[in-house]
Amino acid sequence: MSNLSDMHIHIDYFKNYKQIYSSFERNKTYALFVTNLPEIFQKCRDEFLENKYVKLGLGFNPQLAEKYKFNRKLFNAMLPMTKYVGEVGLDYSKDSVHTKAEQQKIFDFICSESAKTKKIMSIHSRRAEADVLAILKNNKVEFAVFHWYTGTKELAYKIVDQGYYFSVNYSMLSSKKGFELIKTLPVDRLLIETDAPFGRANLKGNQYNLSEIYYQFSKKLGIDHFDKIIYKNLKSLLIKQRDSLS
Repeated sequence: MSNLSDMHIHIDYFKNYKQIYSSFERNKTYALFVTNLPEIFQKCRDEFLENKYVKLGLGFNPQLAEKYKFNRKLFNAMLPMTKYVGEVGLDYSKDSVHTKAEQQKIFDFICSESAKTKKIMSIHSRRAEADVLAILKNNKVEFAVFHWYTGTKELAYKIVDQGYYFSVNYSMLSSKKGFELIKTLPVDRLLIETDAPFGRANLKGNQYNLSEIYYQFSKKLGIDHFDKIIYKNLKSLLIKQRDSLS
């Protein structure tokens, strides 16, 4: 397999994060290295030299809205330094729903600022999918990728109609609900993620193993040359984003 990509991974959470980071360039694998706070983005930007294969996303994880105050000034200062924003979004699960109003305010601001310069956004939407979509649409966000989507098929079709993508992972593929959803989505809107180290990325042994995940998708979906399809999808997204700025 060639031209593999992981469109949502938390490299800084690995114990051997420097080796993981270097492995992407060595293996010519594309990765979106998402961050959970603007402060973390700033630190990682200073620590990691950006290369052709690993891109750094500027994020504010909604699950951290209670513990950390959103630094708008730093977010805006860092935004011109990347074309990717993530991980951002809303989370209405039991542990986070009490900060719903604050999350909405922060996400609305992030979408407003990101839309101005056509950023590609990696979106967290657990139990908040309808509100996430509404805020994206209200701010005229053009390029969004729904990470580890767990909402309904009906809403997924509305997301597709809006022109957005889905980054899907092995945990989704191996669950009944996730597999049924993946099968119904247009293949040209799929991207692959691991959400590692939170999602499974070690189907064989203890090492990060993206090629095995691609193989499992190809096998279970019955799609030949699955890696080429995903690469084409990613390339198409990047071209659309580039052209929108010209």
